[in-house]
Amino acid sequence: MKWKVTGLYITSLIILILFILIVQVFVVGYFASTYNTGEVENSEKEVINFQKEIVVKENTISITPEGKGFLEDRKGWIQILDKSGNEVYQWNKPANIPAHYTLSEIVFRYKYSVDDYTTFVSKLDKSEQLESYVIAFPVKQVYRWSTYFNLSDIKSIYPYGIVISLLVAGVCILIFAYFVARYMSQPLVHIIQYITNLKNEKYSQIKAGRGIYRDVYTSLSQLSKQLQNVNQERETLEKMRGEWIVNISHDLKTPLSSIKGYSEIMMDPDYQINKQEMYEYAKIIDNKANYIEQLINDLKLTYQLKNGIIPLQKNEVDIIELIRETIISVINMPNFEEKQVELECKEKSIKTEINQNLIQRVIMNLLVNAFIHNEETVLVTVKIKLISKNKLCITIKDNGQGIKEADLPYIFDRYFRGTNTENISGTGLGMAIVKEIILAHQGEIYIESEEGKGTEVVIDIPISLS
Repeated sequence: MKWKVTGLYITSLIILILFILIVQVFVVGYFASTYNTGEVENSEKEVINFQKEIVVKENTISITPEGKGFLEDRKGWIQILDKSGNEVYQWNKPANIPAHYTLSEIVFRYKYSVDDYTTFVSKLDKSEQLESYVIAFPVKQVYRWSTYFNLSDIKSIYPYGIVISLLVAGVCILIFAYFVARYMSQPLVHIIQYITNLKNEKYSQIKAGRGIYRDVYTSLSQLSKQLQNVNQERETLEKMRGEWIVNISHDLKTPLSSIKGYSEIMMDPDYQINKQEMYEYAKIIDNKANYIEQLINDLKLTYQLKNGIIPLQKNEVDIIELIRETIISVINMPNFEEKQVELECKEKSIKTEINQNLIQRVIMNLLVNAFIHNEETVLVTVKIKLISKNKLCITIKDNGQGIKEADLPYIFDRYFRGTNTENISGTGLGMAIVKEIILAHQGEIYIESEEGKGTEVVIDIPISLS
């Protein structure tokens, strides 16, 4: 960009200097010239060389066929004169042309066009009696242009001519400066207006035209697109955060209501409760307190993973055995005893360096999600396979109802709860925690789903973090 601007200024300066010089040449020429006519073709050299077409033998004069052809092509004629200016030979001469010339007549005819002919005179050296020859062409064929220039003419224009020249140069500079300034300033006006629109959150694309500002236009278009995306993401995040606050408030209010209600019953002196009722009430309060504690721990873990402040204590673990134990733990839960899970793996054992508790939580979260968001008869298939010596792939696939296409881009965002989860409690942090755990293990996770056909979650993690 810097060199483009510099190049533009240098080019403009050179053009300005050349323009002024050209104008000054015309101005000085106007004041210094004494005669000016137009020139169509200069045949001086051809006339001088025509002498070789003149043949003189024993007082007989003739023109070669080539010479006659030259004159015919140009509709010209020729006279050969002796030392007294008398005509001794002619070819194709018009009837109104004289046969004798004085010296002044020859000079006059040479200088000016006479009888609609442009006349040329050249010396003839082929005989002592012959002096010169005259060749003429119609004005329409050859037109002489003459200019006379001398120092006295230049001095004669001083000082008025100099003043006029300076004025002309000044006008040229002003005109040139106007067009250059317009060329430079118009894009700047557009750029300022475009930046003002960005400040007012009016995002639009600007065409990258040619010239030194092309890179600026391109950068502004990219900035506009980025700001628009950031603004949309911010609005989406704010909406999701608001919905999350409402949901988590509901999730907190429900157990707190139970805790408060049963606590009031237990503290009511007018209500006599037996030991069994007290045990049941205490158990409910404990369960609700554990739920709130888990919610707080999820919030804390999300923050730690997002900011990379949780220590990743890894050890060598058999990933196949870990996943098998996790599956058994999940299907042994009271709500999932009837669920179907299949584990597929060709290898008997795969040793990996991972944080056992975090990876176990990932598998558990994904299995629980597959169960609670689908019908009772859903089948979940877990596949483990080696991609290479240093990487393995874990796939968790179900044949359930799938995820809406509009929800897929936000599955791993914090606070997000799908549009088909209205009747399902949750913090909206589970999938965000899953992603952060996988990223902490230098792995990748992505999800594919089609509504009505099921969902597939794919996890790629390195076997060794070293």
